[in-house]
Amino acid sequence: MSTADAAGSETLLADLELSRGLTIQMTAVGGLGFVVSFAVFTAVFQAATGRAASFAFAPGVGWWNDALNLLVIAVLATVILVPHEWLHGLAFRHYGGDPSYGVGVAHFILPYAYATSPERFTRNQFLVILLAPLVVMTAVGVPAMLLLGWGWLALPLAANAGGAVADVWMALTLLGYPAHVGVEDHEKGVRILGRAGDRVPALSVTNLSWDALAGAAVAAFGLLLLLGIGGPLFLSALGVDSLTVGRPGTITYLFSFVNTPDEISLGIGPGILVLGSLLGLCYAFARSYRRRRGPAAGE
Repeated sequence: MSTADAAGSETLLADLELSRGLTIQMTAVGGLGFVVSFAVFTAVFQAATGRAASFAFAPGVGWWNDALNLLVIAVLATVILVPHEWLHGLAFRHYGGDPSYGVGVAHFILPYAYATSPERFTRNQFLVILLAPLVVMTAVGVPAMLLLGWGWLALPLAANAGGAVADVWMALTLLGYPAHVGVEDHEKGVRILGRAGDRVPALSVTNLSWDALAGAAVAAFGLLLLLGIGGPLFLSALGVDSLTVGRPGTITYLFSFVNTPDEISLGIGPGILVLGSLLGLCYAFARSYRRRRGPAAGE
């Protein structure tokens, strides 16, 4: 087959863009990724140095100390976008691209920054482009955090990990296609081109994995709101003074509530992630069943 024939037989397999539903999922998954990453990085710092990470940047400056600390934290969580997108750009250049940069807001929900390049890349090249910021910044940032004793680096590192959720989703999706497909990047997503037979089956491991992750994130945040806000109100209305679900100090610990004349307390444990993950799996299998029966109306 000639090159012209091959080009003529090429098919647009997918044009991956952030739909409103996917944007909501990514917001939830990114938030959960930030929380989990922050817990992991601070735990690593404490285990390695024997002291807790500190996020007090301006001690002893008066009543506005807390506000100043919050401002510094917000800046740290935002400026991490600069090296993140710069690393995407370096990876583009490594494979012959000419990157450009910008910012946007997906469906008035999720602010984002982007690096894009109009050239065409192979699947494996684009996997490197997608994952470079997450891998490089974590590999450099964690040793720097430990060697320099800068526990506050856990914050931008966690923001980078949470912000890489779209990159990970794209990477998981691309892994469902053969290595020979081509990828073209644009501001709002990527186009995947290849042979007609390269289409991803409706029931793929990639789809199942992403649905489980998105479902777990949404379920965990929903449970957090339900237990943290609705739990105390509901139990107080029933006249319950004390309730513990799960064993404190273990992964089964879900929720505890005490409302007595001597104590008022509320606790939420890691069991919320376990239950959220279970609900996420149920959601993923339900989605797989719907795909087997065909696309739903409006999708």
